[in-house]
Amino acid sequence: MNITLINKVFFTFLCLVILSACSSTKSVYNKIKPTKYEVPIIENLVDQKIILNSSYSNKKNYENKITLNKLKNKSQYQRGIIIIKDKVFALSKNNNIKEFDLNSGELISTKIINFINIKSETIVSFNYLNNSFILALKSGIVLNIDLNGELIWKFESNKILNTPLFVYGDQIIALYVDEIYGISSEDGSLIWHENYTDLPVYQAKGGQLVNFLNILFFILPNNRVGSIDLDFGTENNFIFNEIPLISPINNKEDKIHTFDNYFTYLDEGKYLYTVDILTNEFNLFKKNIKSSSSNIFFNNALILKEGKYLHAINIYDGKSFWLIEDRHISQKSSIIAIRSIEENIEIFLKSGDVLVIQNKKLLEINNIGIKDIKSIFFKDTNIIVNTDSGKTVVF
Repeated sequence: MNITLINKVFFTFLCLVILSACSSTKSVYNKIKPTKYEVPIIENLVDQKIILNSSYSNKKNYENKITLNKLKNKSQYQRGIIIIKDKVFALSKNNNIKEFDLNSGELISTKIINFINIKSETIVSFNYLNNSFILALKSGIVLNIDLNGELIWKFESNKILNTPLFVYGDQIIALYVDEIYGISSEDGSLIWHENYTDLPVYQAKGGQLVNFLNILFFILPNNRVGSIDLDFGTENNFIFNEIPLISPINNKEDKIHTFDNYFTYLDEGKYLYTVDILTNEFNLFKKNIKSSSSNIFFNNALILKEGKYLHAINIYDGKSFWLIEDRHISQKSSIIAIRSIEENIEIFLKSGDVLVIQNKKLLEINNIGIKDIKSIFFKDTNIIVNTDSGKTVVF
C-alpha cells in the first residue's frame, strides 16, 4: 500500500471521528439546553383590582422566626401545626403529639397515643375542635382525643381516607374513596352519608372540598364531582355537577374555589368554569386560560406563574387584572401560598422568595431564609412553614 492511499484512509477516518464527536456534543447540548417559557396570552386587560383581605395588617419580620426543635415529619399529608395561645402542637414522624413553647420552639412534652397502633398509620388530618384534637387516619379511622392524648370517641370505616377533614358547625365531613360521611363532632356518630361508586381510584393525594354557606362542593378521590346541602345531608341540584371534565381519570391539576357567591373550577390546569351560586348559571364555561407551571386561587383572582411571568385573571369574567414580567423572578420556583397585607399581595415561592405586588406592579422581592418549602399556612398573625426535609418553622 503506497503512502498516498494510507494518508487518504487516515484522513477519512479522522473526519468521521470529528463528525461523530460533534454530533454527540450537539445531542448532549439538546438535552441540557434551558427551558424556554412562553409569554402568557392576554385577551383583555381590565381596569379592576384584586379584592384584598383585611385580616393581615402588619408586615412580617422574616428575621423573627423559631424552629420547632426535635420535630421532623416528611409526610405528604403534614397540614401544618395547631397554635393555642403560647403553645404549639404538632405531629411527630411516629404520630405522637408534641407540645412546644411558641416563643422559644423548645419541646415541652410528648403525648403518646397508645390506644391504637398509630405508629404504623398515616395521619392525613390534624384539627383542633372544642378543646380537643380530631385526627383522621388513612386506614379510614377518625379519632377525637383530649389534650392529654386520651380517647373521647372513634369512628371507623373500612375504606381509604386520604383527604383532610372539613369541619362545618357540629359536623365533621370525611371524603372516602367513593363516599362522603357527615360525622357528629360530639360523639362520633354517623349523621348522614352519600355514595358515589364509579371509576377506580387514581388520586393518591385525595379529593378536594370547599363550601359556600351550607353548600359543600367536592371532588372525590375517584374523580366524581358534586355538591351537598350540609343542613340536610342531601345532594344539591347544582349545575356544577354537570361540568364535562376533560379527563375523568386524573384530576391532579384540577382545583376548586369559592369567593363571594361564585364557585370556580379549574379543569386540567387549563379550562376555567365559574358559576354564580345564587342564580345557578355559568359566568364562564370552559374558558381556555392556557396551562402554567403553577397557579393558585386568591379571592376573585387566579394567579398563574410561568417562568419569569406572573398573570392574574379575574375569575368572574376571565379577563386579566395584570401581567408582570421580571427577570429577577425565580423561573423554576413554583407558587406555594399567597396572602394580602395592607395594600400589597405577597406570593410565596418554593425557593423562599416572597413576591410583593402593589398596584399591578412587582414592588420588591423578599426572602424568608428557607428553601425547598413544601407548604405554608397562615394562622392569625403567624406564618407556618413546612419544608421537604420535614422541618417546621414559625414566623
